[in-house]
Amino acid sequence: MNDTVRFVLSLSIVFAVLIGIVRFRKIDKSYYPFLYRIFLVLIIEITARLFFLSAEPRHFTVVINTFSILDYVLFTWLFHNWRLFNGNRTVFISFLVAGFAAWIFITFVIQNMLTPNFAFRVLYSAILIAFSVNTFNKAVVNDRRNIFHNPKFWICLGIIIFYTFFILVCMVNLNVFRSATKLFRQNLQIINVCSNILVNFLYAVAIVWIPRKQNFIRPF
Repeated sequence: MNDTVRFVLSLSIVFAVLIGIVRFRKIDKSYYPFLYRIFLVLIIEITARLFFLSAEPRHFTVVINTFSILDYVLFTWLFHNWRLFNGNRTVFISFLVAGFAAWIFITFVIQNMLTPNFAFRVLYSAILIAFSVNTFNKAVVNDRRNIFHNPKFWICLGIIIFYTFFILVCMVNLNVFRSATKLFRQNLQIINVCSNILVNFLYAVAIVWIPRKQNFIRPF
C-alpha cells in the first residue's frame, strides 16, 4: 500500500468531522475535547501530507511528533470530563504534566524533533487504552440505556482497537521485534490503516449518539 492510497483512506475521518460540525452547538460540552481531536486529526493528515510531498519531508515528522502530545492531552481532557478521575483536578493535571514531561524528555533529550518519538507514542497509547478499558467497563455495567446508544462505548471501543495496533506498529519501528520480516511489517501497516478506517466510522457513530446539552432553568 503506497503513501497516496494510505492518505486517501485516512480521509475517512471526514465523515466524523462533518457530523461533528453539524452537531457542534447542540451537543453536551463535555464531549468537546473529542470533537477538537477529530478536527485536529483532519488538519494534521492534510498538513503532514503536504510536508511529506514538499522539499523538506522531515517537517512531516515534526507535525506527527507534535500531534502525539496534543492527542494525549485532548483524550485525557475527555476522560476527565467523563469523571474517570472522579472530578479530581489534581489527578487530571498530574497526568497532563507527567505526559508533557515524558514527551519533552523523549522528543528533545533522548532524541530530537526530527526523529519519530515512537517510545512516547507507545507510552501514551497504553495509557489511553487503560483509560478506555476502565470507562468501557463502567459504561457496560452502570448504563441502563442501550449500550449501542452510548457514545462512550463507541469512542472507547475505537481507542482500544486503534491504539492496540498502533502500539505494535511503533514497537516494530523501535526494533523491539528485531526479527520481524519486511512482509510482517507491511502487513502490520495494512492492518493499522484498516483499523484506522474502522475506528473513524466508529467515531462518526459516536458523534451521532452524543447527547444534547442540558438546558437548565434558573429558579426564581
